[in-house]
Amino acid sequence: MSFRISVFCRVTTTKPKTSKSRKGISSMKKTENQPFAHAMAFYHKDGLPAAWLQAIKFAGVGGRIATMPDIVAARIETKPGDTPWETYFTTTTAEYFGKSRKGKFILIVAHGVGPMSTLDGIRKAYSWEYKDKTRSHRGGRITEQEFYDLEDGKFGEVSIIDIVEYCARYEYPFIQHLRLSQALTDPVLKARFGPETEKYLLTHAEYSRAWHREQAGLDPGNRYNIPDHVHQPFLERRRDQHLQDRADNSDPFILGLDGAANCSYGCPKYGFRKLEDGYALAHLVSTGSLCHSTHGGGESLILDTSCHEWWNGVRLVGIQAGGSIRQGLHRGPDVEKLLRKNWQDLLVWTNSTEEIGFRALVKIGERWFTQYPKQGDGMDTWEPEYVVTFMEEVGLPVQFRTTVGGYHGFFKFGMNEVQAIAPPTANAYFFVGDPTNEWHEGNPTHQVAMVQFYRITADPTKRMMRSDQLCHDFDTLMRLVQKESLVA
Repeated sequence: MSFRISVFCRVTTTKPKTSKSRKGISSMKKTENQPFAHAMAFYHKDGLPAAWLQAIKFAGVGGRIATMPDIVAARIETKPGDTPWETYFTTTTAEYFGKSRKGKFILIVAHGVGPMSTLDGIRKAYSWEYKDKTRSHRGGRITEQEFYDLEDGKFGEVSIIDIVEYCARYEYPFIQHLRLSQALTDPVLKARFGPETEKYLLTHAEYSRAWHREQAGLDPGNRYNIPDHVHQPFLERRRDQHLQDRADNSDPFILGLDGAANCSYGCPKYGFRKLEDGYALAHLVSTGSLCHSTHGGGESLILDTSCHEWWNGVRLVGIQAGGSIRQGLHRGPDVEKLLRKNWQDLLVWTNSTEEIGFRALVKIGERWFTQYPKQGDGMDTWEPEYVVTFMEEVGLPVQFRTTVGGYHGFFKFGMNEVQAIAPPTANAYFFVGDPTNEWHEGNPTHQVAMVQFYRITADPTKRMMRSDQLCHDFDTLMRLVQKESLVA
C-alpha cells in the first residue's frame, strides 16, 4: 500500500465546486469505470437544489439520495485513492438540536427520514437563513412540533443523544479531532455513521497506521530555511510521532467531528445556543475527503464529519432502486473535463458566416478555439467557442500592461486595451505567460503579461456548447459519462 500525499491541509466540507483530491493508492476499477453504476455522485455549481434534481433523476423511480451510512458503506468497500475516500459528500442524514418534551437539550439524528428527507423539506429548513433579508439568521430550522414528532418516532427510527452528557466528554465539543479509541465510543459519531461505524473506524485506523509507517521514513525538506537547531528537533519529534502511530495497536487520530461553524450548539461550560420560540436547529450532515492534517503539534490521516451549511459546496449521491452503493460509486460528471474531452460531440450549428471579430484564444489538447467573449472589463472566459481552422503568428510576443481592477489576484482588463496594442493584421491573442503585479509603496498598481498576437480564421457555422448549458443538460451528461466509461 502506498500513499502519495505531499500537502498539508485543513479538513473541511466547505469545498466548492472544484476539489483537488490527492492521488492515493491505485483506484478500484469498479468505482471509476462502471458505465452506470447503481450509485453516482453529482456536484452542481448552482448548489444543492440543482445537484439534488440530477441525483434523483439518476436514481429514478424508487431510488433515493445517499445517507451517511451509505457513504460509510462505500468507504468500507474501497480504499484510499478511490472516489468514496477522495471527495466530500452531503447526505440525507440530518441532525436536529432542540429541547425535548421534558425540556432537556437533545440531539436527534435521522437517516433519510424526517423533515429534511425531501428537497422541499430541505429548502424550507434552510430558508431560515437564505430568505433572511437582515442576514442575521444562521443555519436551518424546523418547528418545535416537528422536533417532537422526530423524538416520538413518528417519522421513523432516529438516534437521540443527551447533548449535555455528550458535551461533558470533551473540553471543546464539536471541534474535536478523535483518536480511534474516542471515535469507537462517541455517541454522536455512531449516530451519524450508523450501524457500521465500528467496522469503518477499524478499517480507517489500519489505513492510517499504514500511512504513518510511510511517513516515519520521510523527512520533509527545509523549504523555509529554518535554522538546523530548530529544524532537526522538529524532524525528531515528527519521526517519533509516526513511529508511535504506525504500531499495530496504536491509537491514531482518524476523524474530525464538528457541528455547523456558523450555528454552533454551545456547551454546558459556556451555555447552549438560545433557540427561537417554536423552533429547533436543523442541518444535513456532510463528510469531507481523506486529508493529511496537522493539529495539536502532530500529523494524521483523517477526514471529517460536520453539519452542512447552506452556502457550502454540495455533492450528493443518487442510488438506483434495487441497487447498492457497495457495488460501486461512480465519481459522476465533471462538466469542464467532459466538455473539453468531447468537444467534437458538443458543436452546435449556428448557420452563421459572419466575421467573428477580435478574439482571445484557448487551446484544448492540440486544437485551438476562440474564446467566448467576456462582458466588459474582466477576466477572459477561457471557454471555447469557435474552432480555429487557420492561424499564424503576427510578430513576436509583446508586453501588455493594465491597471489593477479590484483584487490583484484576478487578471482583469478590457478587450479594447489588448486590441489597442495589436498589429493591424492581427485578430486574435493569447497570453504566453502568467501575469505579474507591479507594486508601489506596498500596493499593487498594475499587472503585466506577455501576449502573442495571431491572424486566424475560425469556423463560425458551429459553436461549442457552453459549460453553463452542459451542466443543466442531464441527458447529454449521462451520454458523455457512459462514453467515457466505455472508453476507459
